[in-house]
Amino acid sequence: MSEPTDQNQGLTPPYYSPPTYSYGPFGPPEEPFKFPWLNLILFLLTVGSTMFFGAYMAHYDADIHKFWIFLKYNPEWWLDGLPFSITLMVILLSHELGHYFFSRHHRVASSLPYFIPAPNLVGTFGAVIFMKGKIRDRKALLDIGAAGPLAGFVVSLFALYIGLKTAKIIPYEENESMILFSPNILFYLAMAKWLPMADPAAVIQSPILDAAWVGMFVTMLNLLPIGQLDGGHIAYARLGEKTHYLSWAVIGLLLVMGILFWFGWAFFALFTLALMGPRGVKHPPPLDPGIQLDLPRRLVADLALVVFILTFIPTPFVVTGLIF
Repeated sequence: MSEPTDQNQGLTPPYYSPPTYSYGPFGPPEEPFKFPWLNLILFLLTVGSTMFFGAYMAHYDADIHKFWIFLKYNPEWWLDGLPFSITLMVILLSHELGHYFFSRHHRVASSLPYFIPAPNLVGTFGAVIFMKGKIRDRKALLDIGAAGPLAGFVVSLFALYIGLKTAKIIPYEENESMILFSPNILFYLAMAKWLPMADPAAVIQSPILDAAWVGMFVTMLNLLPIGQLDGGHIAYARLGEKTHYLSWAVIGLLLVMGILFWFGWAFFALFTLALMGPRGVKHPPPLDPGIQLDLPRRLVADLALVVFILTFIPTPFVVTGLIF
């Protein structure tokens, strides 16, 4: 995201540069239309990668190292990855379009979503949009920052309900090699209501439910109040300059959690720090940082905190048996 300037407050580079356009009644100047080939190619690649890992989840007993061979001789298995892929892509798309439409609403130029295919457990690192304009005030910052994770969360809730209604309960053996998703608070509450299990050692199999879990996990990561993550936008809109100290505290806490619970927390903290740089951890102010949030927006910020708590998981993954 571009970083704004308010020279009246004596702020200096490298954080700030003069605004590139004014907030007139017609918003930023329209750019000549160019077909988004890169966006489309990345979207299709991510559909393919999520279908691959969705198919693997549906046939978890197959060897992941030889799964390409299984797909070669069983091409119909690709279709088994569709429920996971479609559900997850809709969740990620709703998240990014939430940012996009509120950016347009506040006349902040932004790109279309770029999906990121990846050879990880779920086939993607999510999606991003790039902000090409300056954010006017804390109200706009809150709207743009919160729209994405809240939109993705709502779609994930629908997927959670449908996934539980269509889930299968399969037996689990202690020596079986599996990677299991640990349920968050919301999953525990939903399973207690809609999917009571007589055998606590059984495993729930549902590609739509898996996609709902991934969607909520992505939402939770984005809501971490660090720098220019969505949570950083929301925290700055709510707390102002105090967010700088909160961001560093959260990074330190993630490093500790990486030792105590799951190494991925430490990796995420270091990756975020490397991507943003130490100076990038401090969220740049909007053009007019003096405007305070109204009551509805303060409630939205509080709602985002509730969503973060409901979707947070200290140890997201549980590995059983010997995977590799």
